[in-house]
Amino acid sequence: MAKVYKAHNPLRIDTYKYILIIAILWLTSFFIFVLMDVLKIMQYFGFGYLGFICLMSGFIGRKVRINLNGLAGENRALKVVKNLPPDYTVFSNVTLSFEEQESETDLIVVGKKGVFLIEVKNHNGVITGKPDDKRWVQFKETKLGGKYANPFYNPTKQVKTHVYRLSGVLKEVGYSYWIQGMVYFVNPLVEVKAHSNQIPVLTLDKSFKSFLEEYEPKREVTKTEQQLITSSIRKQINNEKIRIKEKRHIRTTK
Repeated sequence: MAKVYKAHNPLRIDTYKYILIIAILWLTSFFIFVLMDVLKIMQYFGFGYLGFICLMSGFIGRKVRINLNGLAGENRALKVVKNLPPDYTVFSNVTLSFEEQESETDLIVVGKKGVFLIEVKNHNGVITGKPDDKRWVQFKETKLGGKYANPFYNPTKQVKTHVYRLSGVLKEVGYSYWIQGMVYFVNPLVEVKAHSNQIPVLTLDKSFKSFLEEYEPKREVTKTEQQLITSSIRKQINNEKIRIKEKRHIRTTK
């Protein structure tokens, strides 16, 4: 089993915050409804206020569902890469900082066959798109049988940006070789009709593990280089922890 390092995951933190907001919203509303009843104004303001609360809860709840869907996708992908050989190292949710810009990555895998940066997507339905398209399109079917299209930013372009920053981070410590980026659709209910010439687009039918078994690098990464790479990425994780603490300190001192 591969070694796994999990960094700070803002998606999980945001989800907890949204759930807490919904709980506080309804708990506060309970006392407001009791006060309205005591003041005999429930019939005037009660239904309007209830509608407002339901609207707000629905809006925040949608964000929770989107986040939970993303977290489920990350967990699916993580289960696959965890089963790599023990000489591989997996980093989850690393925020890369390079040239005063940041990239929130999903998975970085380091091993003798190379360095791989994986963007995880948990979309279902049919995915269409071309390498140069700014947006790909997700075609979904509703529970009532209706169909709709949901455009989203081309993930291969997103991967190229992440790879550029990871390459910059590793070049600073002396590693200047090829980094393979890829997009991994992990939802079992997805059909991918999109492709890219440079960035492999994988699904559960052709998982990362099977891709790695077939992958032939131009040269293998030495153990010394792997240690250099993993140390550099762990430093990025520690730097992110420091930035988070500094931000919290600034908020508390205002």
